[in-house]
Amino acid sequence: MTQSREVGGLRYGFALLVSKATAGILHLMHRTGGQLPGVVAEALDPRFLAHVGRPGHVVFVTGSNGKTTTTNLVADMLKHAGREPLINRVGGNIDTGIASTLLSDCTLSGRPRHDVAVLELDERSARTVLPYVRPDALVVTNLYRDTFTRNAHVEYVFDILSRYIPEDCRLILNADDLISGRLAPENPNRTYYSICELPGDTPQPDDIVLDLTACPECGGHLTYRYCHLGHIGALTCDSCGLTNPASDFRVESVDYDAQTMAVREAADGSLTPYHFSAGSITDLYNLLGAIVAARGAGLTREQIQAALNDGVGIVTSRYSEKVVAGRRIVNLASKGENGMACSRGFANIKREPGSKVVVLMLEDYYKAKDTKSTEFTGWIYETDLEYLADPSIQQIVLAGVRSQDMLLRMLLAGIDRNKVTLVRDGDEAADAVRWRDAQTIYYSHAIHNEIPAEKSRDRLVARIKSEEAQA
Repeated sequence: MTQSREVGGLRYGFALLVSKATAGILHLMHRTGGQLPGVVAEALDPRFLAHVGRPGHVVFVTGSNGKTTTTNLVADMLKHAGREPLINRVGGNIDTGIASTLLSDCTLSGRPRHDVAVLELDERSARTVLPYVRPDALVVTNLYRDTFTRNAHVEYVFDILSRYIPEDCRLILNADDLISGRLAPENPNRTYYSICELPGDTPQPDDIVLDLTACPECGGHLTYRYCHLGHIGALTCDSCGLTNPASDFRVESVDYDAQTMAVREAADGSLTPYHFSAGSITDLYNLLGAIVAARGAGLTREQIQAALNDGVGIVTSRYSEKVVAGRRIVNLASKGENGMACSRGFANIKREPGSKVVVLMLEDYYKAKDTKSTEFTGWIYETDLEYLADPSIQQIVLAGVRSQDMLLRMLLAGIDRNKVTLVRDGDEAADAVRWRDAQTIYYSHAIHNEIPAEKSRDRLVARIKSEEAQA
């Protein structure tokens, strides 16, 4: 046993030194390296994550959608309050990426420099991370149909997470999601959050794809009081009575004009208003989950309020807007090849008042550039393009090499072909927008298309200013 420990210690020490050297070389070359130091560390010591030092308080954030946004919000709240959290903005959210992040925080002796970490965790990586790094808190944003080629079916992901969640970590769960809210039932340390009924909610799910079609306990019929999105809402099984768990943190009202939501904490009955920068239901859930995690990490309500009032919010790469010549130009980013994420964006566009033009840049940027790659186009048939058949939408500009596939799906969704303009790229998209026909121009793009979409928006802004000056 002693000899085994010595060998393990030598292996870890060697892995730490070599991976540190790898990170140093990458820094000298002005390259981030991302996961490479972690790849080296785990190749030399397969149990590197079990050995490497980690901050005293560790928060993991996982889920189908919203984990990046929620992670950033928690970290930014902590930073605003004067604490310097460790975060894996660059290192990645799988085991080697988390290893790289923890490695970057360690001294040569293996001691962590930070006292708190907020780390995004890929759902499938739970089996390779959670046995070695046991967080103090684990936030699960939601579980529903994700990118098919990566995460297959929601029950597959549920099984992985539920199997590997430690029994002694605090779970922060969405009470409105009867899938993720039922994770790891043997873990008694659970904190739930929820959102009240809001304008635009439906009496039952209206999405094409529904991940919860019957009671997960008995298979009985589910009756909704209201539905926020997908299967997420307030519901009860007609047979066994299964319903949403009681909430410890609940949004009781939302004032969209003032951009505030009032959160009730069950522990003391307090009702606290918090500012939000983006008001879609997904953004509100992400913010609420972050507030709960920040409270658990020791921040006061006043500290969180101050952070949000001072500009902490949804990163502009995911949501932003500007006004040019009286027209709003709105940036909406979502996961590529992800029907649920795109559907939520389309639903929000439909709900917004006024006339609209929608620019779609949804194909995977890297796959589109690689002639040998194949995108799984089946995802567009799990996407509610029917939302874009709304009369308020005057034009849809469709960009990309796979636009013909998307056009076919649009026709099946009942969208008027005369409203659809096909273009090759972002430059042509900016030139094709009939901006005078709309009060708002929406750019809906995949996350990896952030730079092309930004360039297209800038080109459109320049064009609008030029045409206005000439008018």
